[in-house]
Amino acid sequence: MEFIIKNIKKDLSKLFWLILLLFSTNFSIEAQTSLNDCSGAIEVCGNGAISSNATGVGQQEIGSNACSSMEHNSLWIKIEITKAGTLGFTLSPTSPNLEVDYDFFIFGPNASCGNLGEAIRCSTTNPLASNQADNLTGMNDQETETSEGPGVDGNSFVRSLDVLPGESYFIVIDRPIGQSPFELEWTGTSTVGGFPFPEGVEVNQPANLVKCGINGTADFNLFDTRDEITSQPQTEIKYFAQLAQAIDNTNELPPLYTSSLPNKTIYARVENLATGCSEIVDFNLIIPEGPAILPTVNYELCDLDNDGLAIFDLLSKKDELFNGLSASNHTLGFFATPEDAENDRKQISSALNTGGGTFYARVEETSGNGCFSISTLSLLLNSPVEMAGFSAKDLRIEIGSKEIKVPVFAGRDYAVNDPNGPYDPGPQLQDLPVGMNTLYVRNASSCEISSLEVLVPEFPPVFSPNNDRINDLWFVSTGNYPVEGHEVRIFDRYGKLLSQFFVNSGNWDGTFNGSELPADDYWFEFSLPENVILRGHFSLVK
Repeated sequence: MEFIIKNIKKDLSKLFWLILLLFSTNFSIEAQTSLNDCSGAIEVCGNGAISSNATGVGQQEIGSNACSSMEHNSLWIKIEITKAGTLGFTLSPTSPNLEVDYDFFIFGPNASCGNLGEAIRCSTTNPLASNQADNLTGMNDQETETSEGPGVDGNSFVRSLDVLPGESYFIVIDRPIGQSPFELEWTGTSTVGGFPFPEGVEVNQPANLVKCGINGTADFNLFDTRDEITSQPQTEIKYFAQLAQAIDNTNELPPLYTSSLPNKTIYARVENLATGCSEIVDFNLIIPEGPAILPTVNYELCDLDNDGLAIFDLLSKKDELFNGLSASNHTLGFFATPEDAENDRKQISSALNTGGGTFYARVEETSGNGCFSISTLSLLLNSPVEMAGFSAKDLRIEIGSKEIKVPVFAGRDYAVNDPNGPYDPGPQLQDLPVGMNTLYVRNASSCEISSLEVLVPEFPPVFSPNNDRINDLWFVSTGNYPVEGHEVRIFDRYGKLLSQFFVNSGNWDGTFNGSELPADDYWFEFSLPENVILRGHFSLVK
């Protein structure tokens, strides 16, 4: 059950659960039942946009109605009218399945929860039973009846309301059958040039406030979010530490707020002073431990000359270390121990001639409270790995039609026809040129790149020998790369040899001894250079 309700009315303490649903998808039964009763009706403002789901039933309150029904899965809505005219709506279930059946009942004008009276509009038509083309329902200006249903009666729409300023109405949305959320769109002459509801609140989601703390504590000015939240005139913004307090408008926070939590959520209640409509938005007060750098950076080099040493340029890892931070707003230093980094003492050179080891980088903000973070630099000097001299068979690759399947190993990746890549860890290199290809293999540290020649064939997965001159023949091709004397053999599913022909110079027309074979899967095998045997299957379709 999910609600997206805009412009919620003032002083609706019973809507606590409704607001709670805006921030969490986990809720209790109480959260549902409060909206299933008249006393928990959703009061709308502004454009009255509703995207919701009627789930569960509270008290049976709809009472007397001409549509012979009761509450099943209900949602109560209350509207107040500010402009005269007709008012209708179209309710559209998210699912077009005709088994999803929404009904509605309307009470008013100016009815109360304890005295609803007779429903002045209702519809309980069943889309399937009445042979409707869709499962929409609602009111419009073209209809004449004020009630319809149940079951086969009606077309799911009744006549719009004639509304006047100062009137209020209860609308009960009910779903007796099926499961689907819905959206409700208001229609009628009262919606022309603006909606006939009290003006809502224009709010924006503010950014979080981030401030470096001292010993985990920081002072925040909550008013720094005011201009970002709204620029609408005649509005009031109040801040609260808890959602329930924001809803009940109690225990307002002062503008200056001291937090000792790494992440604290603040709730801003924005109220339109002219209409009483309000909305609640939240943002976080974040006290970072320091600049958001990468906590660990690995730096690998290859010892190509086998002397056990290499020059590690620590500054080459600056962008990776900063992780998107602005270099102009931070300082960077390198240290041999974490204690030296914490105390900013005994900086070491950024160019280290070493066989590897663990070092530390300190990144400090140049403004504010001078927060800093420390990253661990792991330097690894790899010995060259001998990978040359293996064949496609040794590598255990699999060859398919215009593709190579390679084994996946940690630290190894592959490229085709270009030693500069791009490289792929596998397992499937697809859409390759037909013919001889060069497969490059390297390890993750780029200590060595090895290569081998791989002949990649092409053969169709499906063919249709129906003499339409489109895909009538099954073949095997190696493109411009000549292959002589390599025979292709075709078998049925029982292993019976059906045909033999040579790569590049022959094909199969789907017959055996002059008779057409049925649509089915057939098997093939053929050999490529270096005794690479390809086996697989394809489909003959009619």
